[in-house]
Amino acid sequence: MAPKPDDSASALAALGIEGVLSHMPGGFFVYRADADEGLIYANEACCRIFGCDDLSAFKRLTGFTFPGMVHPDDIVRVEDSIARQIAADQFDMDYVEYRIVRSDGAVRWIEDYGHYVETKAGPLFYVFINDGTEKHERHRKELASVSAELAEAHVREAEHRSMLRGALSQAEAANVAKNAFLSNMSHDIRTPLNAVVGYAELIRAHLDEAERVRAYTDRVLDASHQLLDVVNETLEISRMEAGHVQLVMAECSLSSAVEQVRRDFAETAERRGIALEADVSGIVHDRVEADVVRLTHLLSQLVDNAVKYSPPRTTVRIVASEEPGSAGGFSTFRLTVADEGIGMDTAFTDRMCLPFERENNTTASGVQGTGLGLTIVRSILDLMQGDLSAESTPGAGSVFTVTLTLRVTHAEDAGEAFGRRERTGEVRRILLVEDNELNSEIACCLLEDAGYTVEVAENGQVAVERLSRADPSAFDLVLMDIQMPVMDGYAAARAIRALPDPLRSTVPIIAVSANAFSEDRKRSLESGMDAHLAKPLDIHRLERLIATVIG
Repeated sequence: MAPKPDDSASALAALGIEGVLSHMPGGFFVYRADADEGLIYANEACCRIFGCDDLSAFKRLTGFTFPGMVHPDDIVRVEDSIARQIAADQFDMDYVEYRIVRSDGAVRWIEDYGHYVETKAGPLFYVFINDGTEKHERHRKELASVSAELAEAHVREAEHRSMLRGALSQAEAANVAKNAFLSNMSHDIRTPLNAVVGYAELIRAHLDEAERVRAYTDRVLDASHQLLDVVNETLEISRMEAGHVQLVMAECSLSSAVEQVRRDFAETAERRGIALEADVSGIVHDRVEADVVRLTHLLSQLVDNAVKYSPPRTTVRIVASEEPGSAGGFSTFRLTVADEGIGMDTAFTDRMCLPFERENNTTASGVQGTGLGLTIVRSILDLMQGDLSAESTPGAGSVFTVTLTLRVTHAEDAGEAFGRRERTGEVRRILLVEDNELNSEIACCLLEDAGYTVEVAENGQVAVERLSRADPSAFDLVLMDIQMPVMDGYAAARAIRALPDPLRSTVPIIAVSANAFSEDRKRSLESGMDAHLAKPLDIHRLERLIATVIG
């Protein structure tokens, strides 16, 4: 038979420690480990923790039972935890945390260290408690902080993975585009190169058959021009993507630029049986400030496409017009290239300016090209802040329209803005400055066949010395290479312009160089040259340029 509660209290009193327990700083209580878990002792600190002034108030608040001390939402968890700890180890203090509700209604967290013992008075729990609210709140904040850091780290990791997936996707797309480009490039380089090599072999095998040699020679020239187009377009788009292209603005004639493009493609169009027309009657202000090289380049790309994709007995038209109402020294111009060719599907026009894109590859269309022409046009227009639109019907042709806003100038001279010298007359005697023997031999043959007398200087320094010693009227024109040993073309041009004899220092100089970009042309003019012509040497373009420079 279990002793009565009073007997238990008497037993504690007999120990002589009740006074010590009553005044200890932490809470201490003892309760029976039976069904009702009634308290048999609680010290003063226990009352203070619960916000009670005395033991009577504490008894009213808790019913003087252990379950009455614990927050109702925590009692099941606490009882289960204590039972597990007792079952696991009867010789260590059990530890549990739970909430209580003070007499003022405040909720606090308690740290509970208890132990189960068997006594003569029956099984008991003796328990030490203290208020752990601040510690619990500190731990909660620390956990919240760690949780927030983990969440942030998770977000960063997710973003990083997303970026990696995006980068991988872009890399895969770029790799697909690169492989398609390399495949097209391999085909489009090898095809004309095969023609050059093959027809050269045929020419050598049929030297005594003039008509066949002439036909084979024309095909070699066509193939070499195709090969040059591939190289030029690839280099151009590479420079643009690297951000190495800048506009070189200067005064120029818009109608002259259109006419130059027409002349450049007239022979090709005629061979294909295509009529090439230009109409500049809609231009009111012909003199504008623009990068004339880039302007003719983008127009050439459009005309080249139009001629390539047009069948015989059709017409390609270049139309330049000006919108009414120019203001503030600027005017808006439209350059339209219209053909009657194979046209494009509407779906393709949305991606026609993407790099390496062609509606059909070379094999399917029978037209050589890398698919970079319209990409170059779009890149140039981005630099010029212009716009490109296209209307096309499969089988009926395409119309490409470039819209540009340019500053209008008012110079009377409608010729190109070359550094023209005070020298006129027929050009017959040419000083060719060229360090490469093969290039020199080809140029000499072309020039001599055209009726010129040619003398060669192997670098810029030799050219300056020869001009200094020769008769002032010994040469009518200097064709100047740029990249040469000893003295390059820029330095040679400056040295010639610095010669004391005005007849020698004013000799016309045209750069003939593999440096073919706008910046190269600008540098040639700044060094004192009159014009810039890109290699390979085209005798027809050279003669038109000479006529422009000499006037």
